[in-house]
Amino acid sequence: MGDIVTSDGSNYRIVSPSLTVKAMRDSGYKNTAYALAELIDNSIDAKATLVEVFACENPVKVGARTNHRVETIAVLDNGHGMEPPQLRRALKYGDGQGVDPARIGRFGMGLPNSSMSQCTRLDVWSWTNGAGNAMHTYLDLKEIEAGLIDDVPEPTYDPLPDYWRDLSEGLGDTGTLVVWTKLDKVNWYGAAATLKNTAELIGRVYRHYLHDGRVDIRMAPVREGKVVDGEYHAVPNDPLYLMAPTSTPAPFSDRPMFMPFSMGSESEPGVTRFPVFHEGKKHNITVRASIARPEARRANVEGQPWPDGISRTTDPGTLPWGKHARRNVGISLVRQSRELDLDASWAIGYDPTERWWGIEVEFPPELDTIFGVTNNKQGATVFSSLAHFDWKAHAEAGESFKGFKERLAEFSDPGLPLIDLVLYLEEKLLPAIRRQLKQQTVGTRKSNKRHDDDVASRATDAVKRRSEEGYTGKTDELEEGATTETKRQEQVEALTQRHHLDEDTAQSMVEEALEKDLRARWISGFQDTSAFFSIDLMAGMLQVIFNEKHPLHAQLLAVLEDVPEDADVDDLRDRLNRVAETFKLLLFSWARMEDETYPDRDRERIADARREWGRYARDFVDGKASDA
Repeated sequence: MGDIVTSDGSNYRIVSPSLTVKAMRDSGYKNTAYALAELIDNSIDAKATLVEVFACENPVKVGARTNHRVETIAVLDNGHGMEPPQLRRALKYGDGQGVDPARIGRFGMGLPNSSMSQCTRLDVWSWTNGAGNAMHTYLDLKEIEAGLIDDVPEPTYDPLPDYWRDLSEGLGDTGTLVVWTKLDKVNWYGAAATLKNTAELIGRVYRHYLHDGRVDIRMAPVREGKVVDGEYHAVPNDPLYLMAPTSTPAPFSDRPMFMPFSMGSESEPGVTRFPVFHEGKKHNITVRASIARPEARRANVEGQPWPDGISRTTDPGTLPWGKHARRNVGISLVRQSRELDLDASWAIGYDPTERWWGIEVEFPPELDTIFGVTNNKQGATVFSSLAHFDWKAHAEAGESFKGFKERLAEFSDPGLPLIDLVLYLEEKLLPAIRRQLKQQTVGTRKSNKRHDDDVASRATDAVKRRSEEGYTGKTDELEEGATTETKRQEQVEALTQRHHLDEDTAQSMVEEALEKDLRARWISGFQDTSAFFSIDLMAGMLQVIFNEKHPLHAQLLAVLEDVPEDADVDDLRDRLNRVAETFKLLLFSWARMEDETYPDRDRERIADARREWGRYARDFVDGKASDA
């Protein structure tokens, strides 16, 4: 049907073309780089192996000075091109083709929507039998506003201009050229600067295509019809830092900076798959996880010289590769091998440690509605809304997790299919990653090292004193006949194999202990036991491991040691009160253990152990003989 026209010649369109286009210009593209990504999506969908992005600048007089400003942006590809009917539809807002699982695009709005968000004039040439046989059409906002055009102009024969032929390095017998002119929403000026600002984003969004060699993306600044300095070919920017080569600064430009993080149950290390049933079909959501290699968190890397001005105490986060990782914090959402968003809302505020992990969640286009994928492919609203989700806070009184999910199903809650995935991320994967990251720095954290050294020295004095007084222990027996090398090997193996410290940190801790003749060492670790601490008895070394999984760690040690630098007096007083309360509860727990112990002779043995521990405590704390 055509438009309904009244007797006075007016019509009753639901919306007018001019208002639609003007409204859609504010469609939420974060910046020009994201708008460009829509054009690259179309090129990839057209099976292009080369996509060329041109930023063309011209001289502009500003007072007495002449500057250069970008006036044209173009994307040229060697894809399969479009026949005239398809070309005309491509410039229509919402082609209505629906979701094609083989395509990146969603609703046929990407080309006009992204283009008109940046410019007021869009021209498109496309050809299927040589650039000399190209067909051309366009959209012009001024013509639309003036009522000169209501429909996309019918494509006309128009050979590809020589200007673009000369700039191209891989012009094909088939292809498409999209040109933006009358740029009024582009904030950048120089051509090289314009493309430089897209480098990291384009490399990250299309990292899988670039890494696999499926597409080459050439970014070329142009001045007066010639490509100038600043040209580059996009390289992968991998937030999981598992690919190589990438844009990561040396020494990690040609080798992975991270390693797969495994929970121990995956068939493929670092990869977990979640089946989701949607509209009667089964689909898989793939989660990939990574964690920094220990050497990435040191100021120098094995086999590399120390950089000028860098020492062993330098924070790796301030070095080039650490700064690169800071810009890649969050969970990467990937759809059809193309990143939608790097969602930082899953990270803990601005904790510098968060830069040292990577997680990618990949899903097929069939799950767009479940994830809440936006039309401009810049995010997934449903998934993002579930960051830091606590199902218990949303459950009704006494409701089980199963009952909670059944209630969501009754109300057709859009987040239900993602609940298991979200809880895996929040309650299992991320906590495990953060524990491992903390373990990597055991013995190297400057804030507590002096205090740990003091405690180790005092404990060593007590151990030596008791040994000299004839109170020998297992560690003393093991030391008899043990060489320095066997002690070193035993301690390193305990730290690396039982407590998962990296080799370099363990070697450093052991060398320091041997050099200072320390007989005691304190570390924190994650152990699957109800005990709040455990011990290692080794030749000449009494090692105590405080279990960070036990609530006592969070309520006792963490309260005292993880104190913010800007903590005020009231905060410090509150921390001391909490520790005092926790210590009293700890003693009450022992008392109740004695109370519940049967028969009486067992209770008496525990009481004897309590009194014996008290004597040892007096010796270690006050330095007095245990039998005084």
